Amino acid sequence: MLNSSGFDLWADEYDKSVNLSEEEDSYPFAGYKSVLNRVYYHSRASAAGKILDIGFGTGLLSKRLYEEGYSIYGMDFSEKMIELAGEKMAGAHLIRHDFAEGFPEIWADEKFDCIISTYAIHHLDDEQKFAF
Repeated sequence: MLNSSGFDLWADEYDKSVNLSEEEDSYPFAGYKSVLNRVYYHSRASAAGKILDIGFGTGLLSKRLYEEGYSIYGMDFSEKMIELAGEKMAGAHLIRHDFAEGFPEIWADEKFDCIISTYAIHHLDDEQKFAF
């Protein structure tokens, strides 16, 4: 698995990598848009307005919700990914946090209408997922 430095290096080309993999129907992002669309529509159906995106990357999914007026909170461990997502969602609440270390204390008292995560939680082993 790439660490935060690896994702920082990949960040500028991440969206292009996703699109190319999607177009070629190849690993690791074959079906990516379908997955994001499903999560997007489910989020819209269940959320009243405050959404937490865990491992949001460049913000491809959360940007769509942000543009519709949802309040977006997000955590990612890549500073460069956060920077790119912040350019897409200037008013979002984005923090640098490695969710493998648990839930961020800064949001311990926050309540969310919907929590989403795509292509991120799989980086945790079963024990870490349970703890998170």
